Amino acid sequence: MNQPLLGLMTTDLPKFHAKSKLSPTWQLLAAAGRAADWQVLFFHPHAISPHKRTMRGFWLRTDGTWHIGTAPLPTVVVDQVYVHLARTDPRYVLAKRALKQHHIPVVNPRLPDKRGVWRALTAFAPLQPYLPETAVLGRSDDVENWLARHSTVFIKPARGSKGRGVTRIGRTADGRYDVTEQHRQTLGAPALRKLIAKRLQQERHLIQQGLDLVEAEGSKIDLRVVLFRDGEKVWRPVATVPRVGKSGQAVTNLAQGGRTETLRWLAAEMRQQHIAMPSREQIEAVAVRTAQALTPLRPTLAFLGIDIGLTEAGRLYPLDINPRPGRQVLSLDDRHTAYTYLAEFCKTLL
Repeated sequence: MNQPLLGLMTTDLPKFHAKSKLSPTWQLLAAAGRAADWQVLFFHPHAISPHKRTMRGFWLRTDGTWHIGTAPLPTVVVDQVYVHLARTDPRYVLAKRALKQHHIPVVNPRLPDKRGVWRALTAFAPLQPYLPETAVLGRSDDVENWLARHSTVFIKPARGSKGRGVTRIGRTADGRYDVTEQHRQTLGAPALRKLIAKRLQQERHLIQQGLDLVEAEGSKIDLRVVLFRDGEKVWRPVATVPRVGKSGQAVTNLAQGGRTETLRWLAAEMRQQHIAMPSREQIEAVAVRTAQALTPLRPTLAFLGIDIGLTEAGRLYPLDINPRPGRQVLSLDDRHTAYTYLAEFCKTLL
């Protein structure tokens, strides 16, 4: 391999055998890499042999077929391992340690947990007007105190992903509490405190101001903006996709039963509700500012999925950050654009 080697570390690979074929998405990335003078190698984190300075993986031949074999350690590595696996797989940790020992830059390293992320966001002055009130959940009665100021609040696990564990809480007319996670229940104050105390024993949580997000037939709506950095290290929006939560759910995540729609669909829905819709440029500008706020934390950040909330008053709020955004919301054209940006960004690390 005479070209510099760009390694994509992922668990989204078939078993190693002669007839193995990689997804069309990886073929797009390999082609984008070749156009930027990279040879792209796809490898599982378990496939590294750090003492030999080699790894086994897949790369695309010029005739369009996939080759399986052993290659030197890459020049640059893109970390595409899903967050929940990265936290639980000790061999992934060893692979990352080996890359660091060999001074191999890693693109898109893990972000801190939600506490560290929100500290970075609040410290970035251009973003402050767009942030909902958010804090670390300290005690079991904090929720009751917050609900004296807000009609609803959300509690979120500091290390949560894919909407798991996110809970919406509001007051009911009779002074009890309406609690929605995967299921909806009504609790009195003692039962609510017991629920919160149990959560806090398991892991740290954030508490966040609830917002009057736009809805469609009782389902919450937000916007997933996927951004990549280009060869000038500038954040570029690649796709902006409305997501509609499953009826009765507190979140819009596809993993929790949500669905995607188009901006045209959302504009029509908001016209029907007589709500002014911000332009795509305004929505993406908030997402870009959010990404810019996080870049100093991890200078090799290259792609993010940022969830933007849109209220009935037409205001925009960044709600959550996904450092490993799913590819479901990206069309093939979006993926081609994204991987072109990614290959060019990786060249800046040489």
